[in-house]
Amino acid sequence: MATEIKWSEKAVSNLQHIHDYIASDSPYYAERFITKLILSVEGQLRNQPLSGRGIPEFEGTLLNFLKEVLFKGYKIIYNPTQAPATITIIAVLHSKMDVPKQAGQDWIIE
Repeated sequence: MATEIKWSEKAVSNLQHIHDYIASDSPYYAERFITKLILSVEGQLRNQPLSGRGIPEFEGTLLNFLKEVLFKGYKIIYNPTQAPATITIIAVLHSKMDVPKQAGQDWIIE
């Protein structure tokens, strides 16, 4: 059975913001970057649903079960609790962002 990859509204919004930022210089490269990010992350998580690492910033918190994979300077945060059937991408953040500060009310953890 193949792993279903779901993208939360927050993650889709994050992708749109990344796209818009890159597109201010080059719409072509913005589209290319987002496409590669999605294909890479979905491919990795479909083949190895529990790959990635625990999120160091969430160690010792209630969110310590979340994991992340990295893609070209971005952290793709996901919920592995329903793996291998389903993986839900929670957020896509630049690696220099303060992750705990970004983990707000708009994160829906399924």
